[in-house]
Amino acid sequence: MGLRRFFFGVLTLALSGCTALPGQQAQTSVQMMFAAPPTQLYAAVPAACSGPGERVVRSGNQTIECRRLLPPEGAAGAILRYDGTIDELPESVIRFESSQDGGTGTLVKATAFVAVPQRDGREVHVIYPDAQVNRKMREMLTRLGGQPVAP
Repeated sequence: MGLRRFFFGVLTLALSGCTALPGQQAQTSVQMMFAAPPTQLYAAVPAACSGPGERVVRSGNQTIECRRLLPPEGAAGAILRYDGTIDELPESVIRFESSQDGGTGTLVKATAFVAVPQRDGREVHVIYPDAQVNRKMREMLTRLGGQPVAP
C-alpha cells in the first residue's frame, strides 16, 4: 500500500536525523486545509501503521498518531541524550491534528518527531526540522485533497 510506504519513509527520514540544506528554513510541521474532514487520512493511518513495533494512538476525534519503536542503537542514543527511561522506549511519531477552521474547512497539522519517555511519566518531543520529511507529508496530504496553508 502506498501510504504504508509513505509512513515507513517518513519515519526512516525522521530517525536519520537529517537536517535542512544550508540556506533553507525547514518548518517543524506541515499544515493543509481540507474542504471536509479528511476521513480517508484517519482511516488510512491504522492500516499503514500496523507492522511490528508500530501502534496507533488516538487522542479524541482530533488527533491520531502513528508510533514506531526506534532501532536499538537509536533508542539507546535517545535515552542517553535526553535523560530518558528504559521502562518505556523512545518512538518515532507522525502526528496528525485536525481542527475546524471557522466554517471554511478542516485544518490538518502533521508533525514528525521522536518521543522520549522520561522517568516522571512525561515525554520529551525531539523535533528535527527536515525539508524532505515535510515535503513527503505535504505530498501525501495533497493527494488526499489538502490545500497548502502558509505557516
